[in-house]
Amino acid sequence: MAKKYSQDKSKKKGVITGGVGAVLGLLIYSSIFPTNSFLSKLIMVAVTVLAAFIGYVMGSGLDTTKEAPRSRKAVRSSNPQVDMLIEKGQDLLSQIRKENERIPDPKLSRLMDEMESIAGKIYKVVEERPEKAPQVRRFMEYYLPTTLNMLKSYRRLSSSGMDSKKAEETLVKIENAMEVIIGAFKKQLNTLYRDDILDVSADMSVLETLLKQDKLIDDNTALEGNSKPSNFSGSSAFATKEE
Repeated sequence: MAKKYSQDKSKKKGVITGGVGAVLGLLIYSSIFPTNSFLSKLIMVAVTVLAAFIGYVMGSGLDTTKEAPRSRKAVRSSNPQVDMLIEKGQDLLSQIRKENERIPDPKLSRLMDEMESIAGKIYKVVEERPEKAPQVRRFMEYYLPTTLNMLKSYRRLSSSGMDSKKAEETLVKIENAMEVIIGAFKKQLNTLYRDDILDVSADMSVLETLLKQDKLIDDNTALEGNSKPSNFSGSSAFATKEE
């Protein structure tokens, strides 16, 4: 509703400034040039219309509350098939965004904004790590298209003006389903990062073992921060040697 209100307000302002521009154009022209001939009157009308148009454009201005269209950069992973998969997903997100702009419900709109943000992060991971694409294939080929269809159904029902209990129940079900879908998308994103977390833990474990073997850290020291209490630290050992 806020988007529509802002657009209506901008148009009203444009109409007012357009009217002012027309009056000013008429007064200025008539005060400078004679208007007794048909040609001069025709020119005066043209000048008035032009002044009105300029005033309308200046009054309407740019709608800063409406998000500018987002440019889609070309996807370039190391796998052309993955690029096609991501581009298809980005197209679905673009359609979801358009449906979102046509739905006045603020709660559902916020949910869709959150879902779009999570989906964008998922695509970013796949773009950087194409080998993870099989993990999100169902997400891209089924979950997003189904979400888009649900949004279209919501928009059609909400704009149909149907005053029936069944229609209202369906709208509520769609809203609740969107919350569940967002939770599933978050889990999908966490799953993509799970292997990276395990890899980091494994690397830290190996590094810790090597450091201890080379006597570079105390046996009670842990890289993950769970150090056991020790009576001797590396600094105290060096201090003893210096003494």
